[in-house]
Amino acid sequence: MISVLLVHDNSDIIESTRAFLERHGDVRIDVVHSTKQALEKARTRKYDLIISYHRIPDIDGIEFLADMTGIEFHRELKSRLPSVPFILYVREGRDTLILGDINAAAEVPVPRRPSPPPVTEMRDMIYQSILRRKAERDQVLRADLLSAILSVTPLWLCQVIGGKVEWVNSTMARALGMDAAALKGRDIAALFPGKEECDRAFREFALRVDDQGWGHAESAIKAKDGTLVPVYMKIRPMDPQDPSRGRILVIEDRTEKNRLLDAIREQEIRYREFLNNASSLIIKLDPEGAVTFFNTHAQAFFGYSEAEIVGKRLQDTLIPAGSRKDAPDFTRDTRLVHEGRGLSITEMVLRSGEPAWVAWTLSPIRDEQGKLVEVVCIGHDITDHTHRDRRRISTAAWRDTVIAGTDVQDEVFDSVLHICMEIAREGREGKQVGTAFIVGDADAVLERSRQLILNPVEGHPPAERMVTNPDIKEMIKELAQLDGAFVVRGDGQIEAAARYITVDTSRAGVPKGLGTRHSSIAAITLDTKAVGIVLSQSGGRISIFRNGRIVQEIS
Repeated sequence: MISVLLVHDNSDIIESTRAFLERHGDVRIDVVHSTKQALEKARTRKYDLIISYHRIPDIDGIEFLADMTGIEFHRELKSRLPSVPFILYVREGRDTLILGDINAAAEVPVPRRPSPPPVTEMRDMIYQSILRRKAERDQVLRADLLSAILSVTPLWLCQVIGGKVEWVNSTMARALGMDAAALKGRDIAALFPGKEECDRAFREFALRVDDQGWGHAESAIKAKDGTLVPVYMKIRPMDPQDPSRGRILVIEDRTEKNRLLDAIREQEIRYREFLNNASSLIIKLDPEGAVTFFNTHAQAFFGYSEAEIVGKRLQDTLIPAGSRKDAPDFTRDTRLVHEGRGLSITEMVLRSGEPAWVAWTLSPIRDEQGKLVEVVCIGHDITDHTHRDRRRISTAAWRDTVIAGTDVQDEVFDSVLHICMEIAREGREGKQVGTAFIVGDADAVLERSRQLILNPVEGHPPAERMVTNPDIKEMIKELAQLDGAFVVRGDGQIEAAARYITVDTSRAGVPKGLGTRHSSIAAITLDTKAVGIVLSQSGGRISIFRNGRIVQEIS
């Protein structure tokens, strides 16, 4: 709704004019009969437009204040109410209109043509004036909005015309400790540490132009206190069709970014020093399994220099030749990398050809999309160097976490584990053998299992059934070829062989790819306080179960 104040001294014309305008448009008219009333009305109410008639033929006109003409009335309104648009409408014959708006009043000749009714002319003038006023107001709002955006942007903006600064935004002025007005008119070279640096930056602009016409350069800008601010700059013409408008220079303050980059570089140096000097074996692998980092301790342990190992696959260098086919791939084994079980005990080979056992902790590193970037392998030598058989694993570092809370003795656990390792390495009669041992809580295990065949160890003296007795090792290896599991008491006495587990295996969640032997052992350890040790027939991997889940794997 357009609100209009109409000033006129002729009641008949006022009423007809108001009725016409309100009937033919979204206009509401208030009328007064004198300039005094008009001024009082305009103070108490906001109007989109004020219109006054003056010197209409055959009408005496408005009773103005003493010696005040219509234009003087316009000036009086402008001084008191500067934001209110005003039209002074005067018609003299058919040739001339005198129009006054908020800026000025002037005579405007009208070409000779059939003259529309005066009220129609006034309606058109109202809409033209309102639209013009709205356009001016929108332009001011857009300018204010643009100015606000430019003042809060972290980028520095500078307009350059003829090599001199024409305008800078407040962000740039504040950063340099200068007044924006004081920067205007200065030579652009004065912003740089020197003319040589300015020339170098502009040469770089010319050489590094992107597809959108922006020239790029890195340089430094000199602040008021003489401090040099590292910056990254882009420049292009304001209007490629009009060179007179100059160029716009967009500047990014790199101070904080450079500080962060320096901190990252310093951290990387310290990180590499830590990795190189750590007492652990530290190896990094890319997604294909190739070594990208080989720390000093690993070089000393394996007997290879970093140059000899980096770039080669771990599987092809540090894994024994006979085990490479079945050895775990640290970057591809889903149970190690994807399911978060990052500990793997693996047989390795030194440069001298001697075997060694290493417990690896694996940490997969992924990018923002979850794609594997690298695997960090941190290892510890767990080879039993004191035993006459160097191939034995020392379980001292991790055994307690497996058998804690059970009746299983340390030497019993070690004996069963090493028997499994020998079977995995040697097989039986040239064939790979898979078997399982359930160690501890034997009475509960026997209640939840039954014999597949007659118990081959039943009736033998207890001393001849001790798993720690090296004289019965070959017998155990022979019985391992039978289906079913061994049941071993915590003190080492073998209670049964070829035992079939009868518990429900549906509650035991084992990783995909493992068979029924693993499911049965997982289930029995879920229902009892036993430790399960399973040797896979394919691959020779040893899985150790406790509380229904794998707690350790040995390859």
